[in-house]
Amino acid sequence: MTGPLVSIIIPAYNYARFLPQTLQNILEQKYSDWECIIVDDGSADDTAQVAAQFTAGDARFRYVHQHNQGLSAARNTGIAHSKGTYIQFLDADDLLHDNKISLQAAFLEAHPAVEIVYGDFLYFHTDRPAQKLKGRDKKEHAEKHLLSSGCGMEMAKRFCVNNFIPVSAPLVRRSIIDKTGLFDTAYRSYEDWQYWFRCCLQGACFEYQPLAGTETYIRFGHASMMGNTKKMVANGIRIRKFMTPHLDGGLKRYNKYRLLKLQIRALLGL
Repeated sequence: MTGPLVSIIIPAYNYARFLPQTLQNILEQKYSDWECIIVDDGSADDTAQVAAQFTAGDARFRYVHQHNQGLSAARNTGIAHSKGTYIQFLDADDLLHDNKISLQAAFLEAHPAVEIVYGDFLYFHTDRPAQKLKGRDKKEHAEKHLLSSGCGMEMAKRFCVNNFIPVSAPLVRRSIIDKTGLFDTAYRSYEDWQYWFRCCLQGACFEYQPLAGTETYIRFGHASMMGNTKKMVANGIRIRKFMTPHLDGGLKRYNKYRLLKLQIRALLGL
């Protein structure tokens, strides 16, 4: 399938062992009008060599190297080098259904009022890649009730509860990225949560379209930044503080309660 250019932005930091599968997954997409920007965030492994194999074989792949600055900065570098009408964020260890981009691009083409369309997401363990799971734990599975469509503060209220949209689940219209701006480099985790909330503040319309073939597959079972508890707590505090001025009533009280719990965890070193 062809259509408007889709920019796939893949930040990579010491994930050379997973990157070949992720890039091969891009080649297998049924949508052909894409560019894939691999942003090497100062990797010390063979990321550059892996990327070179793919850039040599297909001009749609591009490689950009930068000194290590973190995930937010790497995504921002990818955005700066991208030319697409639509943006697909993808972590270097995750995968997409081969129909995801084609179905979501067609949806955005047919629905110009929608800025962000997203579908379902499944998890797979590194040691059991064929087994797809609805969640890594019961809490994640339970929070899927937040999945919905809506615009502006209607969606911001849901993001106040938790980040329920993994970064690779949506296809994003470039115009809302131009309006919202870049990722906040102060965040070393939860950067996507803060970004989706900022999109809501700009009035972005999200559409949940759980069509078969639009799934993203998220890897777990290996060392990653998600395992750094102190970092997660610190950035949880940061985002709760960021959200508070934009909320009112019961939502503000709820957010402050969650903020207090995180601050207690930080004090106790949990």
